[in-house]
Amino acid sequence: MNPEETIRDVKPPLDLPANPLFLYLGLILLVIAIGFTVWYFIQKQKQFLKPVEPPKTAWEAAYEQLAALERENFLSNGKIEPYYFQLSNIVRRYIEDRFDIRAPEMTTEEFLYSLKSFDQLDNIQKDSLKEFLNACDMVKFARFSPSMEEAHNGFDLAMKFVNDTKIEKEDKYQMQSTKNQTN
Repeated sequence: MNPEETIRDVKPPLDLPANPLFLYLGLILLVIAIGFTVWYFIQKQKQFLKPVEPPKTAWEAAYEQLAALERENFLSNGKIEPYYFQLSNIVRRYIEDRFDIRAPEMTTEEFLYSLKSFDQLDNIQKDSLKEFLNACDMVKFARFSPSMEEAHNGFDLAMKFVNDTKIEKEDKYQMQSTKNQTN
């Protein structure tokens, strides 16, 4: 056998440098990384643990929007048309949220026609709603200029409609539990 072809022994392990600075720096970076990871997961956990507020009912949202409309002082500033646009939109969104009728997307005639077979409103509520929507349309599209008293009556009609058709939270949950029991 040729001496060059002989198997050589394994080299001994290398010694680490005597300076422990790299070791300490590595440990510090590892601790920082672990600390950041723990902090991140705690922050994420806090987001999931925050109490979730129940969604507002349709009538609560309508009340807030009506109050905001009142604070805008459209009537005292002579802005009758924008006032009626917003007032009509508030009622239409309330109807959509409360009764699942696409009122904002319908013309007044289409909406009133769909109400004929709608049994969740009585005839007085339907007539009040018809009067309200027709008054809004007169201002919005026919350029009718109502008196301040008529404008305030429009607001009162909207508020009365919401008051007469709202369902309190407890009643809503009771109705849902009753539906679940019957199913």
